[in-house]
Amino acid sequence: MFMRLFKLIPLAGAIWLLGIWPAQAEYDVSQTYTGQIGTLPIVAEFSVAESGEVTGRYFYQRYRKDIALTGSQLGDGGFKLYENKSIESNKNGPWIKLMPTTEKGFTGQWNDAKGKTLKVTLTIAAVPQENNGNHETPYLQTLIKENLYDYLRLHNAPLNMENEQQFMGYGFRWLKEPVSGIRMFELTSGYPQDVMIRVNLLLKERLWREVVDYHSCMFGGLLSSAGQADFTQTVKPTYFSSSVISASVFTEFYCGGAHPDFADSPINMDVKTGNQLALEDVLWLGKGEPVYYNQQGNDDTGFEEFSAYRSHVFAPWLVAKLKALYPKQMKASDECDYSTVEYWEFVNWHFTEKGLYFSPSFPRVARSCEYPTWSILPYRDIKAHAGHFKTQ
Repeated sequence: MFMRLFKLIPLAGAIWLLGIWPAQAEYDVSQTYTGQIGTLPIVAEFSVAESGEVTGRYFYQRYRKDIALTGSQLGDGGFKLYENKSIESNKNGPWIKLMPTTEKGFTGQWNDAKGKTLKVTLTIAAVPQENNGNHETPYLQTLIKENLYDYLRLHNAPLNMENEQQFMGYGFRWLKEPVSGIRMFELTSGYPQDVMIRVNLLLKERLWREVVDYHSCMFGGLLSSAGQADFTQTVKPTYFSSSVISASVFTEFYCGGAHPDFADSPINMDVKTGNQLALEDVLWLGKGEPVYYNQQGNDDTGFEEFSAYRSHVFAPWLVAKLKALYPKQMKASDECDYSTVEYWEFVNWHFTEKGLYFSPSFPRVARSCEYPTWSILPYRDIKAHAGHFKTQ
């Protein structure tokens, strides 16, 4: 069931499910501090468990990459914290001792094994007033309230413009956030100017969300027994038209959990509204109005009704269509049994030039069977059962 549910959760939600932060008591994890180590500006945040265990992180504003902090709360309310303790298991790495100030901040000292010391000062972070005006989006404004730490990391962060390309008669260019290496495209030609402005704002928001996911994953790895993480993402446009922008956003990640994982979290955007399309918007086999669940659409129903539709109506129909189109590939086998109906209940999907691409959801032992190259349903079959959104 978890693997099925994973298909319905954006990658950010999947990383959140890893449980990066422990339970907290005295300090709120959303409390963010700014200050200095020596002369270098930093941003920091902490979480204190009921046991007195402290978990936190900080980054130098110059580099914007997290350094994990783990340690304990002292009797006087201060902290003793070790940098990347899971890596420096013998605790011979740098460590920080902090004492609370009357201004609800901290002051203390950074130390390393060679005896070098630097003064540390931290005060409660304020929202910066200045910005470069180029990259602010509604998502970044939301981060001010929901995650000031990550907002301060992304605030005024540069984006590198890379090569321009053409796809299906439309022009686009790549943007890259240099610290994470996360890339996303933006439109440059082929659409009305007002459409490109609206769509590009949403694509830039997606880029920033992926950058936040990247850093969350890296931090989770630093806190794990492995002391490492990986987050590699490939974005590939799959379909552009006057009504749809679709792209695969495929991520391979290891955030310190039991196993590495991978997932495609595609973009299927209605160009006219900018909304992310649910499969039931595009393809609807039921009676009456489509049923949605969670972030699949309008959330007008519960999971039970949505699951019943996918299990008893959608999946059997899709498997029958794919068997007729791809009898050899769909033939039951011990390695990848694509004929099993339940594997197609909660599919990954996106638009292509030839039709809708679907990927099944296999149990973990057969995850290599996911994302086959051939499983495309032609638009003639989609249009015969179109939802509210009509594919052009």
